[in-house]
Amino acid sequence: MIGICSYGAYVPLYRLAREIMVLEGKGGAGERAVAGADEDALTMAVDAILDCTKGMDRGSVEALLTATTSSPFAEKQLAAAAAAAVDLNDNIITADLTASLKAGLTALKLAADMVKAGSAKKVMVAATDCRLGTPLSPVESNSGDGAAALLVGDKDAIATIEGFYTFATDFTDTWRPATDKFVHVWSDRFTVAEGYTPMMQKAIAAAMKKFGVEAKDISKLVYSGPDARTHAGIAAALKFDPKTQLQDGLFGVMGNTGAAFPLMLLVAALEQAKPGDTILVAAWGDGVDVMLLKVTDAIEKARDRHGVLGYLKSKKMLPSYVKYLRLRHLFYYEASRMTPITPGLAQLWRERDSMYKLHASKCKQCGWLEFPIRRICPKCYSKDSYDQVRLLEQKVKVYSFSTDTIPTIPEVTDPPLGRAIVDFEGGARLELEMTDFGNIQDMKIGQPMEMTFRRLERQGDVAAYAWKCKPVR
Repeated sequence: MIGICSYGAYVPLYRLAREIMVLEGKGGAGERAVAGADEDALTMAVDAILDCTKGMDRGSVEALLTATTSSPFAEKQLAAAAAAAVDLNDNIITADLTASLKAGLTALKLAADMVKAGSAKKVMVAATDCRLGTPLSPVESNSGDGAAALLVGDKDAIATIEGFYTFATDFTDTWRPATDKFVHVWSDRFTVAEGYTPMMQKAIAAAMKKFGVEAKDISKLVYSGPDARTHAGIAAALKFDPKTQLQDGLFGVMGNTGAAFPLMLLVAALEQAKPGDTILVAAWGDGVDVMLLKVTDAIEKARDRHGVLGYLKSKKMLPSYVKYLRLRHLFYYEASRMTPITPGLAQLWRERDSMYKLHASKCKQCGWLEFPIRRICPKCYSKDSYDQVRLLEQKVKVYSFSTDTIPTIPEVTDPPLGRAIVDFEGGARLELEMTDFGNIQDMKIGQPMEMTFRRLERQGDVAAYAWKCKPVR
């Protein structure tokens, strides 16, 4: 039976308390997740996929579909970049679904169709978003950053896909012109009353009729919404018990994560699901997609993931709203006097196995392990006699570290700047940038670290990414 075989998610470390945001003269309640200065939709998708494939052979994934409305590329495939970073095979199918907040659930349906048609045995779906609301707007306050990943296949499903319903509409409530970085909204007195509420209720009701189920048959109702107040009204109108059947929208601790939102809430539901549970999930955006899932006994094998709820347990509060603006590159600063660094595309291509896949070379003659990959062994000088070794799955610990507390580069908006020398359990030793390490006083020699794929600063118009290290969350 075709279904979800594994789940994963990613929530950034940083949180912004809404009470320190000036929103129409009032402070909001709760907090929202905020991506770091070196994070974007691509890096969060990579972390979610790694969480989803924990302990698995990623070489078995034959397709990757990504869903986002905030890709860092206007013309470059996000899925191909993510596939390279997590070291998937080169002959996989990759595709991006974008421009709609329900793109994640649509991608999940397309993944199931691919498996059913025999195009691929295992398809990864990653939904990720880092949308920008206009500063001091309700959209900025209600939004959050994050990603979810789901692996679809026809064997060992933890939740089988029992049905799918969809309808499309040209109703416009949120949109972003191609020339603007901020999401636009219309008055909710119109968009909620005429669009979201009646259309979501109608779609879920029609889907339940198609599936032959009633409200009492559903263990958990999962759906996206623009804000907590609007979201809460749907379940009650459809005769669901909000206290026992409605999945928490996580507005107070994470926020609306855009295209990733419905799948992140689904992951949160799967983290708490029991065998035999039925989950109805719906996504809003240019229409509504609805999917019915049945949880199997295999769900118990997926409990070792971070998931949404696991990542929400660790956080670092931002000290001010200005800090948030700097992380989002929305705070104007004096331009750097240093020479800009523009990575060479030829160099990035030649070193892709090291920079993207995090491969080291192991000499066949003397066993010396070297990173980045070198054609000539620095120990025995043998040439082109090496095997590539994957470092990503290996445990990492700190050998040494240092920081620069004086931010000399304005473009690097998250000082202090940290570097660490880390040892991999296989014997490799690397010097890397540190990220998300908080107070340097809390760092210790020998403490465990983990690898994370992040964006490099001062890169001009070239998309440059590499692996950094961070304390284990």
